[in-house]
Amino acid sequence: MQQPGSSRATSRTILIEFNELSPRLLDRFIAEGHLPAFRAFRDSSVVFTTDAGEDPPALEPWIQWVTVHSGLPYSEHQVFALGDGRRKLTKPLLGDVLARAGVPVGIFSSMNTNYLRRPGDAGYVVPDPWDVDGVAYPQSLQPFYETVSAAVQESSRDALPGPAQLAKFGLFLVRNGLRPATVKQAIAQLVNEKRTGGGRWKRATVLDALNYDVFRALNKRFDVRFATFFSNSTAHYQHYYWRDLEPELFTEPGDGTYAEAVLHGYESMDRLLAKIMADYPDALLILATALSQEPWTDTEKRTYRPRDFAELLAFARVSGGVAKPMMAEQFVVALPGEQAAIRAEEQLRALVTDGGEPVLKVDRDGDQLQVGARRAAAADGAVVINPETGARRRHDELFYAIHTTRSGRHHRDGALWFRTGEHRVVPGRVPLTDIAPTILEHFGVPQPEHMKGKPLPLRAPASVR
Repeated sequence: MQQPGSSRATSRTILIEFNELSPRLLDRFIAEGHLPAFRAFRDSSVVFTTDAGEDPPALEPWIQWVTVHSGLPYSEHQVFALGDGRRKLTKPLLGDVLARAGVPVGIFSSMNTNYLRRPGDAGYVVPDPWDVDGVAYPQSLQPFYETVSAAVQESSRDALPGPAQLAKFGLFLVRNGLRPATVKQAIAQLVNEKRTGGGRWKRATVLDALNYDVFRALNKRFDVRFATFFSNSTAHYQHYYWRDLEPELFTEPGDGTYAEAVLHGYESMDRLLAKIMADYPDALLILATALSQEPWTDTEKRTYRPRDFAELLAFARVSGGVAKPMMAEQFVVALPGEQAAIRAEEQLRALVTDGGEPVLKVDRDGDQLQVGARRAAAADGAVVINPETGARRRHDELFYAIHTTRSGRHHRDGALWFRTGEHRVVPGRVPLTDIAPTILEHFGVPQPEHMKGKPLPLRAPASVR
């Protein structure tokens, strides 16, 4: 494995972005013997605990991962909503600084960033799957990105893309690193769904395996020296299924249907981590979670999404709008101009229930709206009213509940492990703004003035060696 600062011109570094893993669950599952790869990784790493630096409502992955890549705290980057990164990030990000220094860079699904490439640039970019305006680089990666994005954004419907899109996706995978073991895993998943009529929630970890095969192939094709790989599958399981993992913590525990879900996520990531260590034995591997989760024992939060976006817009009398899903209850509506967006914002905000509750949360940025269904409006038997027209529809005719009641919430602590070959646990907390400067120092690339952190000490002081 690569020692920090050694052979900088040829060293490879991979930032493994496993979103929101819980340090407590990592310790528990490692101790119970479920995660041999995580154990091996940790035991050869300099181990830090990060502080996300924010409390709700600014404690969100689409804020904290921006901090990791920009080197800026939220108070300066001001990226608050999912999708804001593409519009608000104007200073060079970590991968941009490296690329400008001649380091080939690969970005694979890193959340809410603004990585762009021009023809002839080294490396590749696969946008995050919630980026409704995402543009992959090179352009040949766009169909792959769009298929993954569609699968993730519509995961709450348990739907698959159409046959033609799946065929193109399969051909792309075959030509871009798909391994027989991954094919076997995907077939086994679909067969099990057919046999049992359930288990569709496991598709997220199958998608991780497919993505990793492509990631590995792209790194080889473009000979990248710095690459990022993002996964959200286990974060999703924690949000919705923690009450099944530790029912004793909840006044309303799960019924056991998803008792294996969270551990399944961690074990799947463990197998993925084992592949990464085997495929890149000489690289500096960095595991980061940016933030984490903890059990949310007193929540009744459920999230809702429109059954049909066009039908909802028609009910609100919004014309000319094109809606696209994002994450959970959030979706965006693109309008033909700013005045049309202002009018649409008024129309969507006006929708209320017969109990007087606003139905939608709406934020406008120019000619685009970011919209979310308010859970407080979803009381049993609630009716949605358009005051402008007098039209009435039952809430459950317009919206459907996504998955189950949430039972995991965000926590400021995050894991940050640098696999240097030395095991050392650094006490205290470090800010997320220190990650980018540490990676730049490893490559011998000067830290730009706009990045506010400082390189972390990856080598122990001589007095403690």
